[in-house]
Amino acid sequence: MIDTPLEPPPEPPAALRLFFALWPGQALRRHIAEHQTLWQWAPPARPAAAAKLHLTVLFMEGVPADQVTTLLEVGERVARNWADFALTLDRAAVWRHGGIAHLSPSQPPAELLSLRAALAEQVGQRGLPFDARAFAPHVTLARRAQATQPPIKFPPLHWTVRGFALVHSVLGTGRYDVIGRWPLNR
Repeated sequence: MIDTPLEPPPEPPAALRLFFALWPGQALRRHIAEHQTLWQWAPPARPAAAAKLHLTVLFMEGVPADQVTTLLEVGERVARNWADFALTLDRAAVWRHGGIAHLSPSQPPAELLSLRAALAEQVGQRGLPFDARAFAPHVTLARRAQATQPPIKFPPLHWTVRGFALVHSVLGTGRYDVIGRWPLNR
C-alpha cells in the first residue's frame, strides 16, 4: 500500500448575510434620525446610527459568496418593472419579543408588497436561501428597546421610493456595505 497524502477537500464558498432594502437618501435619513430623538430611550436600548437606517425588503442568510453576481442580476431584472412609489411611515412601535423599536407604514403600499414578492420569486427560482416569513415592513430605530415607549404623536414621514439596494451585513462588524443599487425604471 502506497501512502499518498490526501488533498484537503475544497473549502466551501463563504456564506454571506445579504438583504435587498429600500435605502433612504440623506434628507429622509436626517428626518428619521430626528424622529429618533422623540423617543425616550430606556437602557439598554441602542439607537441605530443614521447611516444604517433602511427598510429590509428581503433578507437572505447563508448565501454563497459566489452567488453575489446572481443577486446583482436579480436586482437589475426586478428594477426594470417598477416605478417610483410613495411610502408613509406613520406607525411607531416596539416589538416586545425582540426589542426592536421601529417605524412602519400602517398601510404598506401595494408596490412595496409586489416588490418583495418579485424579489422572493427571483431569488427562490435560483435556489438561493431567503427569509420566507410574513413580511412586516419597518425601519429599525433601535435594538434592545423592550423598556422603551414610542412617541404617542409624531408627524408621519413621507418617502418617495426611487430605488432599492443589495446590502451585505458584515458579520461581527455591525457594518453594512451596499454592493448594488437600482433605480426603479418603469
